[in-house]
Amino acid sequence: MRGLMGTFALMPLGELVEFLARRRASGSLSCERGTVKKTVFLVEGVAVGAASNDPREYLGQLLMNFGHITEEQLAKAFQTQEETKIRLGKVLTMVGVVTPEVIRDTLGIKIRETLLDAFVWDSGVFRVDETPPPAPDELDPRVPLADLAREAEFRTTAWQAFRAQFPSGTAALVVDEAKVPPDLAPGSVDRRLLELAREGKTIDELGLALHATDFHLYQRLYALHRQGVLSAGASPSAAPGPDPEGAEPEASSADAAARQLREELLDPPRTPRLKVRAHEVALMRLTAAEKYLLGRCDGSRDLRQIIQLAPLTELEVLRSVKKFVEGRLLELG
Repeated sequence: MRGLMGTFALMPLGELVEFLARRRASGSLSCERGTVKKTVFLVEGVAVGAASNDPREYLGQLLMNFGHITEEQLAKAFQTQEETKIRLGKVLTMVGVVTPEVIRDTLGIKIRETLLDAFVWDSGVFRVDETPPPAPDELDPRVPLADLAREAEFRTTAWQAFRAQFPSGTAALVVDEAKVPPDLAPGSVDRRLLELAREGKTIDELGLALHATDFHLYQRLYALHRQGVLSAGASPSAAPGPDPEGAEPEASSADAAARQLREELLDPPRTPRLKVRAHEVALMRLTAAEKYLLGRCDGSRDLRQIIQLAPLTELEVLRSVKKFVEGRLLELG
């Protein structure tokens, strides 16, 4: 198995995961497609950790998604982490923001989201490395690969049901107030979701506001739909947005552009502030991600802090901010 690598066109991820589970593999499984990179660390066929450059799969984003922490608490934890070099989960438990059990459970979800998202890829490459995973930690979860393979089969069926009711992320939602459960807990995901739906947010905007992965968002939407609480409204006309992933420039050009943006906006970090009123942003023909970013540019955080907290990649944030400055929507302090 040493040096095992290939493409998903030749060996689908489901087959690979079942093979690694049978072999009780130890080491790491890395998956790449375009600019997205994911790695799962294994010990005898059990996933014990994961890394991803998709911000929605970061531990902090998942904790916010489930209502365990606020943006302010996460920002303070990041500051402590930079000063102490201690892992984020341990920082949050040390200061008493969350319990070790919450961190362990959320890291288990992180493993699932990191790998299960790649099960739907129709292209990409993989590599299996027998290098031992990082040293174990008492907060590490244990997720058997066999369980992940079974859950992937369930998700395939679930997505068919989700898309049948919510085919487009650009649609707003209709709330039937008469069927809203009266006992929704304050701060719960469903309560926050319904509050945003009442404001007219689209499904894509909901995902950004809740820092939610696609599956978790649509899972809750579908559950509320089955209760008669939610239904999809009409989708607005498509607004011009950023170039699709497939239209990225050559890697070398993209890397050079990214370096230039980092030097311009992050060295030192600049602080963005709106030059227009907040209610004007809501009326602009912008993508959900662009509206989310503008909502965070109130002069209280610099760009490095915004990147840490946003469910978007660093490059997505920097490109959007650059465009907003040139369009006179933002000024930089």
